[in-house]
Amino acid sequence: MSPRYKLVITDLDNTLYDWVTFFAKAFAAMLDELEQLLQTDRAKLLREFKSVHQQYGTSEQPFAVFELESVRQKFPNATRVELKTRLDTALYAFNSVRKRTLMLYEGVEATLALLKDQGIVVVGHTESIAINGYYRLKRLAIEPYFHHLYALEGHVAPHPNIGRERELAPPEGFLSVLPACEHKLNPGLLIDICSREGVRTSEAVYVGDSLTRDVGMAKEAGVTAVWAKYGTLYDRSLWDLLVQITHWTNADIAREVELSHRYDMIEPDYTLDSFSQLVSIVFSDLSRKCGGDGSPK
Repeated sequence: MSPRYKLVITDLDNTLYDWVTFFAKAFAAMLDELEQLLQTDRAKLLREFKSVHQQYGTSEQPFAVFELESVRQKFPNATRVELKTRLDTALYAFNSVRKRTLMLYEGVEATLALLKDQGIVVVGHTESIAINGYYRLKRLAIEPYFHHLYALEGHVAPHPNIGRERELAPPEGFLSVLPACEHKLNPGLLIDICSREGVRTSEAVYVGDSLTRDVGMAKEAGVTAVWAKYGTLYDRSLWDLLVQITHWTNADIAREVELSHRYDMIEPDYTLDSFSQLVSIVFSDLSRKCGGDGSPK
């Protein structure tokens, strides 16, 4: 096969796996346990989680539960190690549901393996903080297919499990940490990634599930924009839960609305109904846009 592209830059959440579904279900299970353990109203817990998440600028702040007002009131003098014991049932509920529901979309691993075997460089790009993005690549056993992971910096307090930091540490040189302010829809991000990987923007494709944040950014950067349409197919009630704990401020939400209007009519260069259709894009000499099945329109 003769590739058209040298570099594949792929989003992680809802492109390689269904982040919305696994995270919302795991979070809901943890909330159920916390309600019983703390004898606290669910709505109050949601407000407290949102406050912590906004403080750190991420909806996935590791061990945010330790910093909840309700937890500190219940266990005022507990250390982080002690809190882990006190909150064990809630943490277990989150982890057990995550273990069952965090899984790759069909065809992802086989496609990544083929791309690497054919000499295509694959890098990940995510707005998750680095420790979370890397954990999922490792947990799903797809880390070996990636040359680098570009992820946001983030504050992570010491892990309450002694020695766990080493387990979660990526190999030297694998992780490229981006400043927390470098959010998506900055085309300079992709231009910089291409430069670091030694390719021209015309030699790269970007795959992501968001028409505005992924496709729009790629188009502005001059990178071939591939929309992972399948990543938008999830239970909207789960998304509603995530909105209640989002780290986004009102200003962030207003900006997102403005961007959605700005990119309302945007068209991706290719649309995928499954990740495996990426193969026909990378290894074809098609000059026309593809439809949902990966074939020319």
